[in-house]
Amino acid sequence: MKIWSDGYVKANGIKVHYYRTGGDKPQVVLNHGAMDDGLCWTRVVKELEKNYDVIMFDARGHGFSDSGEGDYESATRAKDLAKAIIALDLDKPVVGGHSLGADGSMHLAALYPEIPRAIFMEDPLIVMPGQPVFGGEISDRGEGALKMMVAIMNLIKILPKFIGKFVARKIMPVSPDDEIIPWVNSKKYVSKDFMNSMKKTVDSDMSSQFEVLKKIKVPTLLFRGDREKGSIVSEEAAEEMKKTIPDLQVAHLKGANHDIRRAKFDEYMATLQNFLAEVYHRS
Repeated sequence: MKIWSDGYVKANGIKVHYYRTGGDKPQVVLNHGAMDDGLCWTRVVKELEKNYDVIMFDARGHGFSDSGEGDYESATRAKDLAKAIIALDLDKPVVGGHSLGADGSMHLAALYPEIPRAIFMEDPLIVMPGQPVFGGEISDRGEGALKMMVAIMNLIKILPKFIGKFVARKIMPVSPDDEIIPWVNSKKYVSKDFMNSMKKTVDSDMSSQFEVLKKIKVPTLLFRGDREKGSIVSEEAAEEMKKTIPDLQVAHLKGANHDIRRAKFDEYMATLQNFLAEVYHRS
């Protein structure tokens, strides 16, 4: 597996770890989902690094970054991201993420509009009133869905890596090693503090998401999968987002679950590459 340069910055009172491909190129910042880390973007970065300087942050409580000590609220994570981008002296990068990382990117654009050039969100935490967070069979478990997810991740955290890889291949059968290995490794480093805070974090974000979206004025790309496959963003939520964000593109990758880029990698990359080219061409 390819490892890029890495380092730390002080941001919002914590030490934030990052990986970076480098070079005098347009900049793209990637933010991982809950219980992943920066290297979980490895397969995507291999496609982007020829044309972009890609920065992959480990969020608080993940990878080699400091613990959030119980504070994983959206505004806090967005401030981490803003301060880290400023500390690295990045020049209006495109900022994106998956799930919790998409939520951080969204709040960055809303709360710090001067920082991102554009954002993209892969299945962010945006649901219509009355909807469960996840669609499909997992929604039948109600609050037990998150408990089940945390239990699986805790199991992978303590299992030997070769067994973790076996479990991962059952969960992500179409994914190659550059998806599987970083995913398994990331579970070894996610903090128990974050695990314990996970349900509270998700619950606290739901009610105000559409108010946050109203503040986004930069070009935005939304990736969504199929609710019946377990994706978060429904067709109704995507339609509501179109009314809220002036410059929004929606990419519905049919057949994808919550892990859209892992399920439909080629389609995802073609859409993302086109969006990045368009954004930087506008500039």
